[in-house]
Amino acid sequence: MTFSEFTSIVERNPKGVILLEGRRAIPEAYASEAESLARCLAIRFSELRFRSGNAEGSDQAFSAGIASVDPHRLQVVAPYASHRKSVRYLDATYDSPESLSRVRDDEIAYKTATASPKNKGLIAKRNQKSALAAKAAYLIRDTMKVTGHSEDFPKPIMALFYVDLENPSEGGTGHTIRVCEQEGVPYAFQDSWEKWPKI
Repeated sequence: MTFSEFTSIVERNPKGVILLEGRRAIPEAYASEAESLARCLAIRFSELRFRSGNAEGSDQAFSAGIASVDPHRLQVVAPYASHRKSVRYLDATYDSPESLSRVRDDEIAYKTATASPKNKGLIAKRNQKSALAAKAAYLIRDTMKVTGHSEDFPKPIMALFYVDLENPSEGGTGHTIRVCEQEGVPYAFQDSWEKWPKI
């Protein structure tokens, strides 16, 4: 995807949400690129909001870029309410699967299992007190980031990822990409966004 194509998407939805995330293992040079890109987008598109997870690596780099411009426009969906509280941005908006209504939880669980069928059994155990439930919370969180789940957290208009280009479908990031495909959310990887202009 070119920057011009991205801009066209934003022009149709100037107050939309852009999902920014990816792998935890990100080289320092790419972490710097991700932070710079996020900063550039936050400056250039002053009405956009941005959403990420609460993980180390790509999420952290993208979030730092947004927070350096306007942390009020940063949304973070964590796997549980107390996740990494010590590294949070004071003015960002945080949410987690614990805020979901029962109906919404069931809907997002279904979409999670549809995107990653091999984890269907894991998702079924999401409300138990167990290690499996904790793992399920991460996948539910990843789905929430894409589907949206409230007026304040709508479906994003676009997603930008840092991935392993040789195997982008692996792990939680791969699951999130599949949910994007399922939900019709366009996305791009670093082989596209690294070429975009930086301010």
